[in-house]
Amino acid sequence: MAESVNVTSTILDKKLEQYRWEAKDYVAENELTITITLAEYRALIASDATKQYDIAKANEDKYKRDTENKMLKEEVEALRAKLYELQNGCRAGMEVCNA
Repeated sequence: MAESVNVTSTILDKKLEQYRWEAKDYVAENELTITITLAEYRALIASDATKQYDIAKANEDKYKRDTENKMLKEEVEALRAKLYELQNGCRAGMEVCNA
């Protein structure tokens, strides 16, 4: 029982000291680990880098679309205001609009 408590204590100490770099590569007794090949590791890193690039590209595209949408909304509002002015001008001087 004492050995189980020591193992549990060691694992908890390792997990609670997450900000210390020394503890990151320590494997406590009975802790679940996996082993991957160098090729698998490289593929994992490459896929992560690709995903980060795709996310950055998507964010850039979103920014461009948001900027374009904002400009188009402003243009629509300006055109609506102009149309409103023209409609009100025609109503005020019906003889000019009917000519």
